[in-house]
Amino acid sequence: MTEGEKNFLKEAGNIHLSYYIEAAYKLGIEYHVLVPGLMAEFKIKNKHWYIINTVTPLVPTPSTTICKRKNLTHMVLEKNGIPVPKQEILACEIDAIKFFHNYKNIVIKPSQQLGGKGVSLLPQSEEQVLNAYKNAFNLSHNPDDSKKVIGEEFVQGDNYRFLVLGEKVIGVVRRKAAHIVGNGENSIRKLIELKNEERKKNIMLPIVIDNELVLKLQRNNMNLESIPQKDEEVILRYNCNLTTGGTTEECQSEVNDFYNQLAIRAIKALDTEFGGVDIIAENISKPSKCAINEVNYNPGLRLHYKVDKGQKTEVAVPIMEYIRDKYLS
Repeated sequence: MTEGEKNFLKEAGNIHLSYYIEAAYKLGIEYHVLVPGLMAEFKIKNKHWYIINTVTPLVPTPSTTICKRKNLTHMVLEKNGIPVPKQEILACEIDAIKFFHNYKNIVIKPSQQLGGKGVSLLPQSEEQVLNAYKNAFNLSHNPDDSKKVIGEEFVQGDNYRFLVLGEKVIGVVRRKAAHIVGNGENSIRKLIELKNEERKKNIMLPIVIDNELVLKLQRNNMNLESIPQKDEEVILRYNCNLTTGGTTEECQSEVNDFYNQLAIRAIKALDTEFGGVDIIAENISKPSKCAINEVNYNPGLRLHYKVDKGQKTEVAVPIMEYIRDKYLS
């Protein structure tokens, strides 16, 4: 992190907001951090707007509500002919067991939640399904107990985040699950500790050693004391969220336009101008089997700035230009 980036972070009090005030500074847009770590006001001529954490004025309230409720997002996208995984509301534990036996490879997640919390991928037994259901239920923000948990078909492929602004995709990253690379000497536990030291320097949340991580290692006949061979990559989780130790790789040049247009269609279907579209695809360089598993109305920008591979994309700049021009038109 450069000194300039550190200064913007200190001023904003929040990594997400810091990207927006840095972009405003570069574009000559007046700004004031009203609540450090939460909210800033931006001004151009006699117009002004607010950004709260990651929430911009580009997303209407109905679109926000649809995106918050994953089952509503799924319904709208499916209605518009956009590929989505098979999905059901799991009203009770019995529903979860039935869904598991019907589809085998599944995801269980809260109907309302952010950052991948409460998401369980590929439970392998009825016991694991029940634990996943309870976890999702407890972490769901949905006030309706009968609609707190969703079951979803697990789609094979790599996970990508497309950042859509109006009629354009302004950034694409490949999202990788938390992983370590062996050196032939250290245990997985020690390698996680070393990786977390690196993540802390980059202001990223650590890889958490939890039940999901332990189960993932067990499926690969490994445990926390296993010593991977030199240069052996060990995937530690199924989900790719930065909040659980994931990383990103900038990959926009690899993307076939088929997927760009799919992401833009998804944003239009939700009647908004901006969002992060999560696409799972078997081959991003040509049309292949794919599905959209989520759309974020308030996408964090860190995925595009803190990339493990490739060049960072300063996506806050075109976003602020778009808002500026919209307010001046």
